[in-house]
Amino acid sequence: MSLSQAARDRIANDFIPRYPSKRAALMPSLWLAQEEAGWLGPEVFEEVGELLDLHPTDVASVASFYVMFHRRKIGDRLIEVCENPSCFLNGSDQTYDRICDRLGLEAGHGGHGMQTTPDGKFSVRPTECLAACDYAPVVQVDLRFYGPVHEADVDAFLADMEAFSIQGKPSVSMANGPQAVPVDGWEAHAPPAPGSAA
Repeated sequence: MSLSQAARDRIANDFIPRYPSKRAALMPSLWLAQEEAGWLGPEVFEEVGELLDLHPTDVASVASFYVMFHRRKIGDRLIEVCENPSCFLNGSDQTYDRICDRLGLEAGHGGHGMQTTPDGKFSVRPTECLAACDYAPVVQVDLRFYGPVHEADVDAFLADMEAFSIQGKPSVSMANGPQAVPVDGWEAHAPPAPGSAA
């Protein structure tokens, strides 16, 4: 796996001039490389390092810090189950185990290890907070949020994920609170009207 000439040109001509230093172009360069190949391997670390005047170890250290970068091939769909307090207290560990069981993978938590089904269709792993605590336990599939997905919901979720999508649903905590306004796909509290009580 190596970068295409189009990706190399984009890094050199679009990303590098946009930032005050070549190193600052590292994150978008890694995103582009992953978008192209689906994951990041040693060859990519060398090539990106060469373009940005960085040692491949520096490139690999950044890629290994962020869970959004995949350092090995992943399945066609990546299922991530939040394991932080709100989700954990609402049974995310049971949700994770049930998803693994239904996909024929070994259940249990071993840090942020990822498992992939033999047919390569799904990769599953626990992940850090997905910032959608209102829908705990939350599951992210290919950067889209779904929830709540309890253990008892897993079969229905795997059969029809969109039925659990939280995109476009009002935030539970704001349902009876301040008016919500969309901000680039997220919701934020609208400021109080002038002269009204806050």
